[in-house]
Amino acid sequence: MRNNVLNVLIFAGLSVGFYYFWIYAEKNWLAPPKPPAAKTDEPELTPEEVEKRAAEQKARDEKQAATAAVAGAAAASTDPKAPKPPEVRVTEPPKPTPRERPTLIRMGDGTFYNQVLLSTRGGGVQQIVLPRFDEADRLGREVKGTPLYLVPGVPRVRGRFSLPEPSFAALAVSGVPPTVLGKLEELKGKDFRTWDAVAVELARVLGPDDAERYEPAILRAARVREPDLADSYPTPDLQPGPVPAGTRLAEPSYAIFHYPTPDEKTPDTKLGEMAWKVVSEEHPEGGDHKVVFEAELGEPHFFKFRKTYTLGPKDYHISLRVEIERLPGGAKGKHPLRYQLSGPRGLPIEGEWYTNTFRTALIGWNDRKGAPRRQYEPATEVAAKRGGEPVPKGENTFKYMAVATQYFASAVAIDDTAEGAAKNPWAYVRATTELPFDKKADRNVPYFDDVTVRAASDVIDLAPGEPAVVHSYVIYNGPAKVKLLGLMEGNRAVEQPLVDRYQDRLGLRTVTDYQSPTWLGSFASAIYWTDLVIMFTNLMHWLLAAIHTVVPNWALCIVCLTVIVRLVLLVPSKKQTKMNVKMMQVQKRLAPQLEEMKKKYGDDFNGYNRAKMQLMMANGVNPLAAMGGCLLLFAQMPIMMGLYFCLQESVFFRLDHFLWVDNLAAPDMAVWWGEKIPYLSTPDNIGGTLYMGPYFNILPILAVMLMIGQQLAMLPPPIDDQAKQQRMTMKIMMFIMPLLFYKFAAGLALYFIIGTVWGIAERKFITKVDPNAPPDTGPTAGLPPKPGSPNGQATPGSPPKAPGMLGRLRDSLQKKMEEMQRQADEQSKRQIRNDRGAPGGGAGDGDGGPNQPRRDDRRDKKKKRKK
Repeated sequence: MRNNVLNVLIFAGLSVGFYYFWIYAEKNWLAPPKPPAAKTDEPELTPEEVEKRAAEQKARDEKQAATAAVAGAAAASTDPKAPKPPEVRVTEPPKPTPRERPTLIRMGDGTFYNQVLLSTRGGGVQQIVLPRFDEADRLGREVKGTPLYLVPGVPRVRGRFSLPEPSFAALAVSGVPPTVLGKLEELKGKDFRTWDAVAVELARVLGPDDAERYEPAILRAARVREPDLADSYPTPDLQPGPVPAGTRLAEPSYAIFHYPTPDEKTPDTKLGEMAWKVVSEEHPEGGDHKVVFEAELGEPHFFKFRKTYTLGPKDYHISLRVEIERLPGGAKGKHPLRYQLSGPRGLPIEGEWYTNTFRTALIGWNDRKGAPRRQYEPATEVAAKRGGEPVPKGENTFKYMAVATQYFASAVAIDDTAEGAAKNPWAYVRATTELPFDKKADRNVPYFDDVTVRAASDVIDLAPGEPAVVHSYVIYNGPAKVKLLGLMEGNRAVEQPLVDRYQDRLGLRTVTDYQSPTWLGSFASAIYWTDLVIMFTNLMHWLLAAIHTVVPNWALCIVCLTVIVRLVLLVPSKKQTKMNVKMMQVQKRLAPQLEEMKKKYGDDFNGYNRAKMQLMMANGVNPLAAMGGCLLLFAQMPIMMGLYFCLQESVFFRLDHFLWVDNLAAPDMAVWWGEKIPYLSTPDNIGGTLYMGPYFNILPILAVMLMIGQQLAMLPPPIDDQAKQQRMTMKIMMFIMPLLFYKFAAGLALYFIIGTVWGIAERKFITKVDPNAPPDTGPTAGLPPKPGSPNGQATPGSPPKAPGMLGRLRDSLQKKMEEMQRQADEQSKRQIRNDRGAPGGGAGDGDGGPNQPRRDDRRDKKKKRKK
């Protein structure tokens, strides 16, 4: 049976390999099948009939040509004063009026923690830059000398693009004029590595105005393929002032739209597309920068909106104050409205080939009991449903809505401490996909779709002259783990009261410190396991920051932290290692006896295990030693998980260098092996099971090899089939684990390497046990055995030592196990006696013993009673 397991595994591996080989061959080597010929209801024609029809068609063509010639001559000979038939002209559809070019206004200079470009279009935020953090490209490498563009403000379209013949047909159907299509003929068949290259060519061929007008339609019709990761996005080049013609802009973030009626589900885009008036600007040196926009919504609503942005030098947020008042001409009760506040757009995804965290929509609120709650929806779910699940107000109190990536977040939180502002102004909040309505999500790589969040306000109904409705917000832009701001030093230091405000008052703590959105996360939260892991994660962050005050290199900080963790666990780990070595020693010495027992019991696996346990107990091995190892591992789990999440979310390791590693938060990327290896590195296979990326990584493979070597060294010698099966399983894991660990961050791989080397050294140098020594020469050989111990009776006159809590638990479990063993033995003996007392000497015929009635007799009696 166990040999069959190995055969099944080999067969499964070969089947999977053949499956992927066949797909690759079918895609690249085999010619595509010819399309089937169109079916007609007409019978096949003979050659004579074909010639006859061709002659008839030729005669018809000659007749039409003669008729046209006669008509032309007649037209030439007629009186020129005779009225001519009306001339049919093909007219192009009217061109839409281009939108007014916006003006950009800068807030914050090089000394600010946030730098912002505001736009007069919609009075929104066009761009947000974090100058204290560096930009990372799509491979996860540092872009030298470039700050992090958290909200780029320009379109970043993934893909390689071309305009084949089907694209022109789609453009004609969508209403693109023939003159434009004629100009685009110059680009037919060309391959462009980025959409920015396409935009440059469109501006050259069509001109800036037509290029901007028809670019969305051309993008929808273009053929898109997965891009090469080495082709990174260009750095946004937006400057304050009027936007020049030909400059491509993304839709502004944090814009406002209005619903024509309170019950309307789709907002009107007028407020978001119109040019807002700049009322005032303040840019004092070293002080807060302030910009005020205004816009009016005329008949039939008669409302005026005012947006005031304020940015402080040492703040990681922008204050936004929205004031709404009624204009003359409106009346209370007539044409009330509600507005929609949109969220951020286009947050960059770093390391597209290795990351597991893409854009995620988050909504935070407090329930009626004041407990924090959070909704977590990744881009894949939002795109698949064309929108997230709405979160209504009900009895909840909204705190924030955000879009986050692995390390950074942009969120708008409700500032309920502002004077005169509403405390809970939103009616509901929902995540939305930014895909066009006529475009579906890419089923192969839906992770890269853009998402945002949108909040709909409560109904606003005012009379002219009434005080304005005020809604105050805080637009946070910084690390997703807000607590890390308090650990920053130097020119990135943030005051602790501001960090506490972000975490507690605005509720941004739950962006990261919350349960996972699965049933397992709910279970872990119910038993307080989530709280324990969060506590240890924050402790690891604090320890790393404390070590970094002494050790300047973050990689060496990981080494120091690993050593500290292993020292804390040294005593229980050392005890468990000695127990494992002792068990291996006894099993090796008892190998001949165990082999004889195996032959004796044959296929009676349970009987063999019971006898083996009794033999091990008689030779001084506690059967609960393995359980002790599980308990030790369980005790370490919060620490290990806390360290794992700490390394995954810390912005300090991001883009930090060590030896050949350029980014401790990414795989070590030792050797570039390209993007042309089928299934392993081609961009089309991103997200696939076998996809490993364009780099060969050394640290994860080294970590896996050390871990497997340590486990093999800890396994008992293969004295039976079960031990052999365990070793076979470990050998199979040698091929599976590298796939699972291959794209781990270099900092995390470094932690596993140091921890495993420590464990190997601990086993080799701390535990000194002679494998050939008898079992009573161990460290407890000179101590008197405890009463009831399988090693013998206690020495008279030496009172036993009072056991502690763990000792009492161990003794209780051991007594229960012995009692269960005794009951199992008695049950086995009774079964043997019953089998011997059955007619024919066996129990296979279904009869009972001599004092028991036959089963057939019992069935007959039941039948008689029924009658």
